[in-house]
Amino acid sequence: MSTSHAIHLLPLSAVFVLAACQPLGPNHETPGMNLPASFSQSGVRWEKQTLDTLPKPQAWWKLYKDSTLTSLVERSLENNQELAGASARLRQARAISRSTRTRYFPSIDLSGSANRSKSRISGTNSSTIGNDFSVPADFSYELDIWGKTRREVESAEASEAATAESLNALRLTIAGEVAQTYWALRAVDADRASLARTVELRRKTLSLLTEQRDAGAISGLDLSRADTEVATAEAERIDLEQDRLELVNALAVLAGAAATGSTVPEKTTLPEPPSVPVSVPSELLRQRPDIRSAERTVASANADIGVAIASYYPSVGIGGSGGFSAGSTSDLFKSSALIWSIGPNVSVPIVGQASLRAQRDAAIAAHEAASADYRQTVLNAMREVENALQGSKILVQRQEAQERATASANETFDLSSKRFEAGLVSFLDVVDAERTRLDAERSSNGVRAERLALSVSLIRALGGEW
Repeated sequence: MSTSHAIHLLPLSAVFVLAACQPLGPNHETPGMNLPASFSQSGVRWEKQTLDTLPKPQAWWKLYKDSTLTSLVERSLENNQELAGASARLRQARAISRSTRTRYFPSIDLSGSANRSKSRISGTNSSTIGNDFSVPADFSYELDIWGKTRREVESAEASEAATAESLNALRLTIAGEVAQTYWALRAVDADRASLARTVELRRKTLSLLTEQRDAGAISGLDLSRADTEVATAEAERIDLEQDRLELVNALAVLAGAAATGSTVPEKTTLPEPPSVPVSVPSELLRQRPDIRSAERTVASANADIGVAIASYYPSVGIGGSGGFSAGSTSDLFKSSALIWSIGPNVSVPIVGQASLRAQRDAAIAAHEAASADYRQTVLNAMREVENALQGSKILVQRQEAQERATASANETFDLSSKRFEAGLVSFLDVVDAERTRLDAERSSNGVRAERLALSVSLIRALGGEW
């Protein structure tokens, strides 16, 4: 290569070296947190995880082995309108990210024009008419010397990832709401079954007391009390119909369907909740999509700082144009009609420095806010796991105590009935014992349903993965 060629190429090569430099602004780091080494239950330790080592999402609702629940969750994940909106927002974020990446490439615009004009010849009374045909192409390219474009792409890609994780978080939320609503419905069904048995029992008692009253064995007071108990149980069972209707309608809306005419088959049994491993490393909280979304939001805000800082510096670009221009279409694409120009351009911000500083300060504040939101999200996740772990342990103890209470109430009712038949106690004692039995049975149903709902909360708190 000749010396003159080297001199001409040196400035251009220097520009590309500058363009390859580290972009301005801080590089992203996940906000640090002083977190405990374990949850309150033993065996839960922090371990380093990466995206490659994290378990894949699971269809956790299948752990309950309930085909109705599985169908409801899967329909909701497919048709829920909140998810449809979030999916559209993800497509929007992806399109913005693709658009931002095009800034790496030059802009080339092709246009065409045809003009016919009349002009007066200077110093005469004559004029001339001429044609001008042109097909120009304009070229512009801004060199990414300070990394502004790289930071813009980094921000857009992080925002896209945050939106994707927000969609995953919403999917987990919708599935959890369906499951918890479903178990609330099952608790209502169990209570309705308990009240149906109670109504049947009280009607039999009323029939027997009617016979005894007619035989003169008892007074009308006991019969009146028995009649009141039948009506009360029937009223409570009818009241549960409204609760069931509202829960079925809620499930319909979650599944993206109109509430009108929706049905869910009745099941009166409440199973034991599935076993969810509690010896899960606390680091797996990073699996939670809301935490991943918050972390990507921090990354996007961090990149915006680099964009704001790069705006302080001169922008260097290359501009050019070329094409054809002639007085007739027949001459338009001849070599003699070829025109072109090319050269660098530099833009230096001078007057707007105060505005640029304000934009930088705003970007820094936005990053601080996103970092605080991330830490709060992690703390909330820790609280939710702790609540679910501690609550599950407490509810097991409550269920054991409630089942003992239910067994005792059943035994008390049986003894009261026998003693009443033997004439040893009044019918009021039987009424009190039967009410206690019903309350105990419904409380038992409530604790079982609460354990199932809390198991869903634990699964959600762990991100649906472990």
